[in-house]
Amino acid sequence: MKKWGNKVVKIMKIDEENFTLKLKFSDNSIQYVSLNHIFSKPRGLAAEILRGNLFKKCYILEGAIAWPNGFELCPDAIRQWTLNSSSTRTRAA
Repeated sequence: MKKWGNKVVKIMKIDEENFTLKLKFSDNSIQYVSLNHIFSKPRGLAAEILRGNLFKKCYILEGAIAWPNGFELCPDAIRQWTLNSSSTRTRAA
């Protein structure tokens, strides 16, 4: 059974070159998430982020990852991407 209601509580590292974030979640897990599937062929707001060099300006908004142009990523979706990724590195804090 999937647990919903995760929140990102801290952005620990931003790798702009590889479109990867190291995040701490509300359950104290620390996980890496690749956003390459969004930013390697960006459209719409994701394309604006790259054109404006805004990737490193991401921040936490009510537990989600957000950018100044209004683009947001749901923390539950981000968490699911980390769980589905075979290259995800996870540890409990």
